[in-house]
Amino acid sequence: MRTILVGALVVSLLMAGRPQPAASASALEWELPSGHFFTQANGFPTGSSPKGFSVTDDGGVRFWSEFQRLGGVDSLGYPVSRRFIWDGYVSQAMQKGVLQWRPDQGKALLVNALDQLTAASKDDWLFNVRGTPRPLDSSFDAGKSPSDIVNARLALLDARPAMRDAYFGVDEPLQRYGLPTSRVEDMGTAYVVRLQRAVLQEWKVDTAWARAGQVTVANGGDLAKEAGILPAKAPYPEDPPPGLWKPQAGEYRVSGDATWYGGQFHGRKMANGQTYDMNDVTTVASNMYPLGTKVKITHGTTGASITAVVKDTGGFRFPIVADLSFAAFGKLADPKVGRIPAVVEVLPP
Repeated sequence: MRTILVGALVVSLLMAGRPQPAASASALEWELPSGHFFTQANGFPTGSSPKGFSVTDDGGVRFWSEFQRLGGVDSLGYPVSRRFIWDGYVSQAMQKGVLQWRPDQGKALLVNALDQLTAASKDDWLFNVRGTPRPLDSSFDAGKSPSDIVNARLALLDARPAMRDAYFGVDEPLQRYGLPTSRVEDMGTAYVVRLQRAVLQEWKVDTAWARAGQVTVANGGDLAKEAGILPAKAPYPEDPPPGLWKPQAGEYRVSGDATWYGGQFHGRKMANGQTYDMNDVTTVASNMYPLGTKVKITHGTTGASITAVVKDTGGFRFPIVADLSFAAFGKLADPKVGRIPAVVEVLPP
């Protein structure tokens, strides 16, 4: 059975700070009665898709209020997941941390995301893929009182004054970052220290995102999502709330690749509940737009185009922007090609 879930995992934004919007007139976020809906970290080029994540106070879980209390986007980044249950608590991942609602305290706390990665046996992945030091052995804390443990771990930052300054340069650093859980290590292009909720990186060379000597933050929420330790459905972007998304001509346009699906799915149920007909030239599967959205799909090389309706979703990821029916793809290219450059444009209702 063809999957009916949105198939694009959010591309991780590991550096702190707001993503810069692309030139687009598309709305990037909407106010909700009890919160806010954000599209900026949905995994697609900024402004190209209305899908995203809502942060609300619904159900007595006051994530929107707590999100604002903790500094909003500037402090936590954009949401990168839906709500989910983690360790028995309602949780939601933001770029820079995972919020967890604690009803006994009437507030949200930040999860020790890097500790959770250790518990999920992701230390090798962090080391090899993200250049993050492995955590200290528990013997480091042996024989120390709680206050001595805190002082000893904070003293690890003294190895790099710029890192120490960056850590203490935020409000309530223990709440924001947690304690250091590794020594500062030379990871080649950067000095890196692992914290309970984030990673600090002091760059030794100029990069595309930082200059030599600058300290950046690898975001705990993004790392948890990229490592795949969140529940399976949590990272899938949601449709915009009904009635808020009103696309205008030329607003939503994205370049990528188009593919097709055919015989093995013919006769099966699509995400919209209808039966898939591989010979229907009006059918397209998309993970970027709500079901029922009318789109124009143009071959990126020949200029040939068709109009179709989003009736299905799939397990493909960006840069695939459209998965056409066999017949619809045949209007643009020989199906033997399998994959073509394409531009998808949303048409007004």
